[in-house]
Amino acid sequence: MALPCRKSVTGDAKLANTELVVLDVETTGLSPRCDRVIEIALCRSLDGNVVETYETLVNPGRPIGMGASAVNGIYDADVRDAPRFSEIAGDVKEFLGDAVLVCHNAPFDLGFLGMEMRRAGVNLPSPRVFDTLRIARANFRFRSNSLSAIARELEIPTPVAHRALADALTTHAVFHRFAAELCRGATPMLDRLVAAQGGAFHFEWSQVAPGCGQDEGLSSLALPPELQEALASSRRLRLEYVDTSGRRTKRLVTPLEVYENGYVYLLAFCHLRKAERHFRLDRVVTMRFERQ
Repeated sequence: MALPCRKSVTGDAKLANTELVVLDVETTGLSPRCDRVIEIALCRSLDGNVVETYETLVNPGRPIGMGASAVNGIYDADVRDAPRFSEIAGDVKEFLGDAVLVCHNAPFDLGFLGMEMRRAGVNLPSPRVFDTLRIARANFRFRSNSLSAIARELEIPTPVAHRALADALTTHAVFHRFAAELCRGATPMLDRLVAAQGGAFHFEWSQVAPGCGQDEGLSSLALPPELQEALASSRRLRLEYVDTSGRRTKRLVTPLEVYENGYVYLLAFCHLRKAERHFRLDRVVTMRFERQ
């Protein structure tokens, strides 16, 4: 039975004839309005093959937090001589063109891209988007829907996780594996894939509003897939966390809510301390579901 789908602008186009650009960014945190991009990668794909790539580190104009560096391995010294985003915005826009975008957890990457483009004074057309996270949730039953977990289950190599180009290439491989599975030997068609993700997804850059502060709300945040699912189902998570002194600690927590106050915080019941605790999400190095 076909999944319900709103009318698509893609028509009956074949995936093989469609230009795709896979996007991934690494950032100083989770809020597009308060944090900045520190690395961006783009992969142009035709007929299932990557034909061109673009990648660069980006100087965010602010320190990179310990937690972010622990996750992606990018430190202040690495970006000191890198260009500001405003210096590369034109190149990024040209590379994107009018291609169909592919991301894993698209609101995160597109939220940051949109905010950086707005700061640079560069306008982008509203893109057509495939989100491999949405496709995974709607059609498959992975133990975790994080990009690295999906790749492991599909036996897709992930040599350098949490770097932009490596993650973009992994997303590209995951997307085409999904396309092959969902079309079951038939020629992959865009409409079939649009239906598989629950309908056409058009990202409006105006969704990302400027400003940063306690009352700005959480609408622009795209939380990690494990955290989204844990909040919805009360599942427990195992966190590896960098504290204020730089030490790594491990915690078993039950997430309660996420809020923003300059940084993005998780309020959770900590089973080690037997009490509610506040965790800065940019200091979380790893996040995994507790094994049942």
